[in-house]
Amino acid sequence: MTELPAPAIPGLSFIRRLGAGGYADVYLYEQALPARRVAVKVLRDTGLSRGVAQRFRTEANAMAQLEHPHIVPVYATGSTADGRPYLVMMYYPRASLAERVRADRLSVPEALRIGIQLASAVETAHRAGLLHRDIKPANVLTSQYGTPGLTDFGIAAEASQDDDGDTGVSVPWSPPEVLYVTAPASARSDVYSLAATLWHLLVGRSPFELPGRDNSHYALMKRIRDSPVPDTGRPDVPASLERLLKAGMAKDPALRPASAMDFARSLQVVEQELRLPRTDIVVAEDVAAPSAAGSAGDETRMQGPQLLAAQTPAGDTPATEDLRTRRRTPAVRGVNAPEDATVHRPGTALEHPELEERPEPRVPRRGVLMIAGAVVAALAAVGVWVAVGGVRPEARPTPSSVHSEPPPDPGSTVPPPGTPAILGERDGTTVTFRWSYANPLPDDTFFYKLAESATARPLAEPRLRLTGRPTDERVCVWVRVKRASGQDTTRDFEKGCVA
Repeated sequence: MTELPAPAIPGLSFIRRLGAGGYADVYLYEQALPARRVAVKVLRDTGLSRGVAQRFRTEANAMAQLEHPHIVPVYATGSTADGRPYLVMMYYPRASLAERVRADRLSVPEALRIGIQLASAVETAHRAGLLHRDIKPANVLTSQYGTPGLTDFGIAAEASQDDDGDTGVSVPWSPPEVLYVTAPASARSDVYSLAATLWHLLVGRSPFELPGRDNSHYALMKRIRDSPVPDTGRPDVPASLERLLKAGMAKDPALRPASAMDFARSLQVVEQELRLPRTDIVVAEDVAAPSAAGSAGDETRMQGPQLLAAQTPAGDTPATEDLRTRRRTPAVRGVNAPEDATVHRPGTALEHPELEERPEPRVPRRGVLMIAGAVVAALAAVGVWVAVGGVRPEARPTPSSVHSEPPPDPGSTVPPPGTPAILGERDGTTVTFRWSYANPLPDDTFFYKLAESATARPLAEPRLRLTGRPTDERVCVWVRVKRASGQDTTRDFEKGCVA
């Protein structure tokens, strides 16, 4: 690979080379105004067609509009003097996740946190109509504060035809429908790559890479299409997370979580199971555009605080117009009240006659003393009656303090489980079945049958191991997911066989 010199870009001063991929080089520059360090990614190919170059600019503009704490900001885009497109991005000084896991695997809590943060970023991109198409550890940078930032939103997927793992289709983390072009890329394709990336962070290698074996692109593609998703092999990874990762990497896109949001919520459920602090899902709410001036639409408008008048006695009519006047000119205390403010001054009548002060009837002092003596005597008599066993006053419950409702359980928003995808493998006389499905929960259980008319038996894990089976016998299993809430996948069992 020929190393090209850093291009001269107006307003930027070259510092050093940061790295290179299959189709682009990345450089560190000093920006003059505003003064800051930036990373500049420059496509290496100078012979791009007009359509590819235009697509690069279009998606770069789309990336620049994605404002999210876990998406690397794009500041500018342009072309060098020799016609190569480039991106000016925020500089992330720390190692990418690919570099980190070469040294050590991530802990389960950190992998869950990063997974939720990345899923939030991907969901934000999907809502903006932009697929990533190349989620992998190398495309997750780390800021100086240790937060992840997703970059390379597939903007150069057509810029290079070299399948070198950096062209928008990175084989080890890509789903089978993209590798074999059996279906277009979709949101569920990005969910697959998210799950594969998390698996990589926990294990230190991509899911279908086998140490010491043939790990060429052809061998990986075949395993991704045909082999069941392996376990992480880590004892600290809970079974619920193993099931979720397998569901995220299901061969059939319909069996994966339907969206990055669903995947993030399922990760939150695992956090809750492990009693970890909940990582927030950061997705901006949709904000309706303001209507044109003078429109009479029914859009929601922000209103100021409302002035509530006390309830008036039946038959009375409050001074509505006067209340409106007071809403516009609230009562003000102090010496700087405006001239048109409504201020009540001592000695003046209130505005509502029904609330004016009236003279209280005078009661002779002697009568007050007589009434007080009678009340004291009555209270003493009641006390004696209660002391000798009279009827005790009814106990009244102490009013409890009012509490706000707790935040909703993220697991309650997970849709029903998807249909199980059953994979079987034989090792001599031992047959092992495993299955994955969309939207798994930690408390899911299963029913299985070894014949369609047999009685179903319960099972705690999404796997079944049968021994002593003749090598020439075709073995089948029927499986159904049982959710603790009563939501079943279907009333029918799904069938899987192995020859």
